Amino acid sequence: MEDEEKAMEILVSNAGAAHSPSPIYCCWLRLRYLAATSIICGCSCLGIMALVFAIKAEERHKAGRFPEAAHWGARARRLIWASFAVWLTVLVLAPLLLWLFSYAIAQAE
Repeated sequence: MEDEEKAMEILVSNAGAAHSPSPIYCCWLRLRYLAATSIICGCSCLGIMALVFAIKAEERHKAGRFPEAAHWGARARRLIWASFAVWLTVLVLAPLLLWLFSYAIAQAE
């Protein structure tokens, strides 16, 4: 009887381990949408790379290769944030540099 209980515990623990959630913290569909948004609202070349990495991560996740999916997902997230940061930097610095240039011209006259 004791052997049967141990065998049942092993079966239940193996079944639970086979369907355990992946160690990825970001929803894959959301990651792909963020990458597509970073193409439109950010630096498009970084957004395209982020979208490629997000799709790779999603494919690896569906195939059950969770460490690879985590790696590609992290790279996609980094590129998404970099894309938004570059675009916001350009939006802030362009008017600032324009003002500085006009100020320098006014001082030269």
